[in-house]
Amino acid sequence: MTEQPEYEFSHEVDLTKISKTGRDYRLEADAAARKRIAERLRVPSVEALAGEIHIAATRKAVFVRGSVRGRLTRECVVSLEEMPETVDDRFEVEFVRCADDAPVEEDNAENWHEPEAHRGVVFDIGELLVQQFSLALDPFPRKPGAVSLAQTYGTEKLSSPFSILQGKIDKTEEKQ
Repeated sequence: MTEQPEYEFSHEVDLTKISKTGRDYRLEADAAARKRIAERLRVPSVEALAGEIHIAATRKAVFVRGSVRGRLTRECVVSLEEMPETVDDRFEVEFVRCADDAPVEEDNAENWHEPEAHRGVVFDIGELLVQQFSLALDPFPRKPGAVSLAQTYGTEKLSSPFSILQGKIDKTEEKQ
């Protein structure tokens, strides 16, 4: 039996107590959880993380929809300076419920559109909120007006590898 990983922001829900009409939850990460989330996401800090989640379950599936909001400090991909980022996103996710011993297909390019598998009767909506938060982040955060290190310290004019030949060939010669 494999152990479940310990999540930075965990809020487990017993799916046997969730109906197909669902239940609403409001979550907010405390300072200790935000610090662990920042370490996981490799960002300087997470100042706020909260969300509303509606979860519904049937014998065959788990449906989750909600919103995630947060503030964090990121590093600019151009200048490496710290900068603030705000997240305000909505999401909907479907999971197929599987028996604990059922084989689960690995993710690949051919089944990206299929719902993810979920095993067991416990569902961690805190971990799902952290995952949705990370998916909502700007993949290339750039501070407004940032000048890249290449622009700052690079050469003024990039030369072509063929620039040494410039002027060596007489263009007036005709091909015979």
